[in-house]
Parts: sequence; C-alpha cells; structure tokens
Amino acid sequence: MKQYIGQLFFYLRKIYRITISDKKHEEIVWNDLKKLHQDSKWRFGVFESDKHIETVFEIGEKTGATFYYMVYDGHYHCRVKVLENFSSEITTELFVLAAHFNNLLNSGVVVVNVQSGYVEYHTKNDYIVNIIYPGELHAQLLRHFNTSKDIFWAFSRLVNENEEPTLIIADLMRMNKNNETNM
Repeated sequence: MKQYIGQLFFYLRKIYRITISDKKHEEIVWNDLKKLHQDSKWRFGVFESDKHIETVFEIGEKTGATFYYMVYDGHYHCRVKVLENFSSEITTELFVLAAHFNNLLNSGVVVVNVQSGYVEYHTKNDYIVNIIYPGELHAQLLRHFNTSKDIFWAFSRLVNENEEPTLIIADLMRMNKNNETNM
C-alpha cells in the first residue's frame, strides 16, 4: 500500500509541477540546481541575482575548467570554455573541428569566438524536462561534463600537436567505440 501511495504522490507532484507558471518553473529548476551542487559537495559559487553557478572541474589531466550552470529564458544552460586562448593562425582548423563536433553532437553546440579568442561548449535544455524528472538535471550536467572532456581533448590535440581535425575526430570516434565495447 505504501508503494502505491508513494507512486501516487510522485505522479501528483509531476502534474502540479507541469501546471504551474513559467516563472515558477525557473524557480524550481534553480532551487534544484543549487541543491544538486550542495548535496554533491562540489566547490562552487552561487550568483543568485544572475541565477548561475560556477564550478571548477578537472577537464583534462591536471587541467581545470570553470563550468557555468544557469537558468534563464525557459532553459537550463551548461557552458564551459574548452579552449581559453588560441592563435589566429589556426582559426580555420578550429572552425573545421567545431563543425565536425556540431555534426556529431546530439545536444549542444561548439562555438568558436574569434573576437574573444575562446572555444566554448554550450547546451540548453527546456525546464519542463527537469520539472517532470528532477534527476535529469544531474544527468544533463554529467553528459555535458563528459562531452566537454572529449571536446577539450580534441582541441588540445589540435593546438598542442597540430593534428588534422579529421584525424582527431576519427581517433575520438575510435576511442569512444572501444570504450563502449569494453563496458
């Protein structure tokens, strides 16, 4: 009987969350995002007025990156700069590698910002998914993080080893296929 009551409560909570206003959706997702960070005991900074959280994670071997998690315009956003500075001489190769990623990615976009000299990976997800399935917030964060590590690896290889973008993507796809086979 307790199991059915628990399922009924969970179902009614979903119905309630769906029917409330967009402003309330944003508030719920923002509170869930803050709770996720607090419960995980990560080192992070919360910026209430902008509704964004900054967390530093290791993105490569002994390399940290600041990840930005935000709620605005009806979406939960995850952003990270995978490359902070680059030489203008490799701009074309950066765009080619970004285009390869953008063709392969199921969600998000790799952006090359020439004016500011950085490469960023950005995802955005509708609030409603997180409203119905609160655990999806963490899953989206993990998918963004894991994909960011691959993107960082690829762009680091381009910058540090001057490898061709098509070879980098081929190697990455081979590595991911091997990882799937070993699971």
